[in-house]
Amino acid sequence: DGMELPRFESFFAYDPKNLPGDEQVLDTVRRMIDDLLALRVAPEVDPYTGPAILSGRASGVFFHEIFGHRVEGQRQRDADDAQTFKKMINQRVLPETFSVIFDPAIDRLDGTDLAGYYNYDNQGVKGQRVTVVENGMLRGFLMSRKPVEGFPRSNGHGRKQPGNEPVARQSNMIIEVSGPVSSDELKRQLIERIVAEGKPFGLRFEDIQGGFTLTGRFIPNAFNVIPVMVYKVYPDGREELVRGVDIIGTPLTALSMITAADNRLKVFNGNCGAESGWVPVSSVSPAILVSQIEVQKKQK
Repeated sequence: DGMELPRFESFFAYDPKNLPGDEQVLDTVRRMIDDLLALRVAPEVDPYTGPAILSGRASGVFFHEIFGHRVEGQRQRDADDAQTFKKMINQRVLPETFSVIFDPAIDRLDGTDLAGYYNYDNQGVKGQRVTVVENGMLRGFLMSRKPVEGFPRSNGHGRKQPGNEPVARQSNMIIEVSGPVSSDELKRQLIERIVAEGKPFGLRFEDIQGGFTLTGRFIPNAFNVIPVMVYKVYPDGREELVRGVDIIGTPLTALSMITAADNRLKVFNGNCGAESGWVPVSSVSPAILVSQIEVQKKQK
């Protein structure tokens, strides 16, 4: 019917010995084939708002696009930027159980190499651990050597693609949650919300292709996250593979809908494009439950 089904997997390591063996790669190929055959016949989803679970990889991209780009330092001084969080230092931006750390000094976590690792940024400043959100409260921004009001110094996040001018960019984003629940409990809470709201189903986003966001004032300050494997979750717990939707929304509303997280961290390694070009980044996050999410039909 003209819809692209971008199903792919990548393996990243700093040392060849940490790459998977042939059998693991072939297992992944077989799983991708099974997924594509299932997606070909999966029903499309109409535009929808309601409760949903985002897996660790999906929520990592969700936080990267919705939150991470808006705490990059230079955006707080750009008159054309929406400056979403400029005046929110020491105010609550996430549930009090959530903290957000950026740490380029971590090269490996739970057996997975992190693409956002580096010793020094592209301005010669040592990469530093930065707690941007502490127990739900916004504490600071990612800084290059370009100061902003209240933050006169770099914290080692001036980054660029060769040939470009460095600006503050993300590194390894780690979402820490105190008092997480099990994956089964997270699904139980999702079903509880589906029933309470009288919805015919909720959604579970298992895998993600990537996403993009807009942070300016002239056009809507919005985001688009592009899922690949999406499941309807019915009130009886049954799940059905579906296709054809993107997650959309605006940052402050989307972040206010986060209610809980599970206890399993997952890594999403990728390349992020912005003013200073493409740089490698990682997002490490548990699965999260959001009380309301909006999806629109995917482009054909």
